[in-house]
Amino acid sequence: MRAITLLRAVARTNDRGARANALAAETGLSVATTHRILSVLAQEGLLTHDPYSKLYHLGMELSVLGAAAQEFSIRDRLRPALEQIALEVEDTIFLLIRSGNDAVCIDRVEGSYPIRTLTLDIGARRPLGIGGGGLALLAFLPDAQLEAVLAANAQRYSSYADFTADDIRRFVFEARELGYALNNGILRPNVAAVGVPVLGADGRIVAAVSVAAIPDRLPEDRQERVAEIIAHHVQRVWNTADARP
Repeated sequence: MRAITLLRAVARTNDRGARANALAAETGLSVATTHRILSVLAQEGLLTHDPYSKLYHLGMELSVLGAAAQEFSIRDRLRPALEQIALEVEDTIFLLIRSGNDAVCIDRVEGSYPIRTLTLDIGARRPLGIGGGGLALLAFLPDAQLEAVLAANAQRYSSYADFTADDIRRFVFEARELGYALNNGILRPNVAAVGVPVLGADGRIVAAVSVAAIPDRLPEDRQERVAEIIAHHVQRVWNTADARP
């Protein structure tokens, strides 16, 4: 409990940092005990310690743990929606989240259609902007974040059908106009995909859900309907969970 108390105290002043003596005074712990616990937390990566300024900040290991918790929460909340979408569209459904400049697949539900497009395994990563789900994650970011990702991934895009950052930016604008992302076989000629953003109560994107199928399964007249089915189920489930007391 004392370690948690100190972590919370550091978190409250994380923007400017905190020294051990100040943390001891705030938490009521002795200075010796505070130093000992802070040292262990820093060794485990839960805190960082600047030996010159003597300031403690939250460590990267907390970000890793937080990301894992977020991943589980999103997957757990949206799993019923993924299963319902798979029942209705009969093709493979993917759930992706952002991790830095990448899109990571955290869940997959296979549909009943006999020809399946298993383009991503759970845990697989791609640069944001690649594939239906990855493009949906990128397209609905704020402009400043969009441009930062495009700059960071510019060289990586060339490994995917020789795309450039300008190509991805064009796909982003098309997705924003439609309200969903499309991949009409431009990444793989035998795979088409529709990607839809999952938006939180504040309007920010928290995940993306995509349907992948052979191109004959996603002709132009079906793409919008599939996007509507995805959006209906994921936002209904997400909004219901947000509304719980």
